[in-house]
Amino acid sequence: MCGIAGYWNKNGQKADLQVLQNMTDALFHRGPDAGGYHIDGAIGLGHRRLSILDLSEHANQPFHSDCGNYSLVFNGEIFNFQSFYPELKNKGYDFKTTSDTEVLLYLLIEYGMDVLSRLNGFFAFAFFDKTKNQLSLIRDRYGVKPLFIHEDEEGMSFASEPKGIFAKGIEKRIKEDKLSELFFYRHVSGIDTIFEGVERVLPGYFQVWESGKLKSESRWYHLGEEAKKLSKIANPFEWYSETFFDSVKLRMISDVPVGTMLSGGLDSTGVLYSQHAQGFNDISTWNLRFPGFAKDESHLAERISKDYGVEYNGYEFIGSNLVELLDESLRINDEPIMHFTDALLLGLSMEAKKKVTVLHTGEGADEIMAGYVRYKIFGDPIRYQALHLLNYVPERWLSKDRLRKLQRYLASGNPDFHILTNANEYYLGDIKKLGLEHLDVLPQYRVEILKEAKKYYPNNRLRQLLYLEHHTHLSSLNDKNDRTTMGGSIECREPFLDYRLVTGIASLPDKYFSTKGKGKYLAMNTIGKKLPDYIQNHEKIGLAIPWNEYMLHLPELREHLETMHESSLFEMSWLKYIDVKQIVKEFKENPVKNYTFIRQLFFNSYWYAKTFKG
Repeated sequence: MCGIAGYWNKNGQKADLQVLQNMTDALFHRGPDAGGYHIDGAIGLGHRRLSILDLSEHANQPFHSDCGNYSLVFNGEIFNFQSFYPELKNKGYDFKTTSDTEVLLYLLIEYGMDVLSRLNGFFAFAFFDKTKNQLSLIRDRYGVKPLFIHEDEEGMSFASEPKGIFAKGIEKRIKEDKLSELFFYRHVSGIDTIFEGVERVLPGYFQVWESGKLKSESRWYHLGEEAKKLSKIANPFEWYSETFFDSVKLRMISDVPVGTMLSGGLDSTGVLYSQHAQGFNDISTWNLRFPGFAKDESHLAERISKDYGVEYNGYEFIGSNLVELLDESLRINDEPIMHFTDALLLGLSMEAKKKVTVLHTGEGADEIMAGYVRYKIFGDPIRYQALHLLNYVPERWLSKDRLRKLQRYLASGNPDFHILTNANEYYLGDIKKLGLEHLDVLPQYRVEILKEAKKYYPNNRLRQLLYLEHHTHLSSLNDKNDRTTMGGSIECREPFLDYRLVTGIASLPDKYFSTKGKGKYLAMNTIGKKLPDYIQNHEKIGLAIPWNEYMLHLPELREHLETMHESSLFEMSWLKYIDVKQIVKEFKENPVKNYTFIRQLFFNSYWYAKTFKG
């Protein structure tokens, strides 16, 4: 797990070592153990290393072939790298390290991009082929590892985080036409970021560059197509258990201590159960505590850790400490935060780093197996139709917040739009009340992915939603997990995102996607049954922070609340039409009812202050 960066001058001017060092220094937190650089004429490749496999200096990057024609900078892990040893040795390759990077280099030399489908892991890497004068940029199937690019008249640059690109001297500017998507969906999807000229390499894609210019882009992994051509799984429950266990086992490969990020919920506990059942004893659990808070699950995490004989570590982050972590998470993340838990996960990663370098997480299970409560609306077509009756009920008659939220959500009356906005907290009627009907609420990437979803699952809206979420919401979660863990120099591994699991589950019949109870039908009827009753029967609780209270009562945040109307962010695009002072006033009068929109305004203007003024 590392940070990579590099650039290629179009005019042929030799790459500058100091520029390359500036780019990689910006990513120091991703790889504090070693730094390496390679310059070949106009191209420069840089690397920051977090040592996980083969801790010797021989495994430092960039890696080069003996002939000098091939170079590689690699971020991530190839968990099945050892399985390639016999094949590569038979072809005459000699190994000088026990790292997966060396295996990847030889595989790319031997097979090129055709080998990508055989790799089990997460990765983003740059491979330079001097014989063809080509640089290939590759990203893993689900975007677990990030990769950003920039191109202008001078050349191209890439980095694991936007800050690596900005360190080259690229101006940091907001892409104003993406502010609508940012505020409505809380995340800019597809290739775009909130920064002008900075784009993502999409998950499952690779690009080929020549002399600093993009030559081609290809989609090497396509979830819909891969699931479609997969052979029928004869016994899904047995297959799921075996594949999940093997996924966990593969992700235990490490030359440094491994721990598990444990919430007390089904997913992370399932990971811990698999580790315990397979005899991995030298592990620890890492948990967020919220003493006195209704959503505190630390007692469950501590109890299951004790039952399995695992060392438990629980931490709470409150007050000024939380604000400091928030500021640092904004610096680490570059883009605005979407999930509002980044500060807590960063703090937990920093504490975990004192004992471990790898953490497992249960991320991804909800998106691939329909675990969120909000998915239930599409779990039953009859229920979906019945809920539309809420549109005829006066809002004042709805006593529960969830029913009022459902009414706002369903008001558009368009099933496709309901799928697109299922993860939203703000809806079409909400922006109409502000007189902002002109906002772009149909970003092209989201619309195109929904079209794909309808092609592969034409008769099931829940499956269409899951397909969309896989390419949008899950991408934002992967961004959050990467930044908050790498911000603490921790490698985060997601067993549920093993491609065999994701593709196999996507190929199953609809009956395996029941949303009854806690959802996640496959997991609940396999691994879930092995867990203690106090885990199985516990109500699903999402990680949440009472930011409305903190905005009002923490001095550092209250100060921003009172002055955020002065932010120049509110002079951009449609934001100039919002009466921020009035919105703040209404929030202070009712911090619960008026929380949703103020949170967006608050955190984005706070991000702007720290990112552009700090």
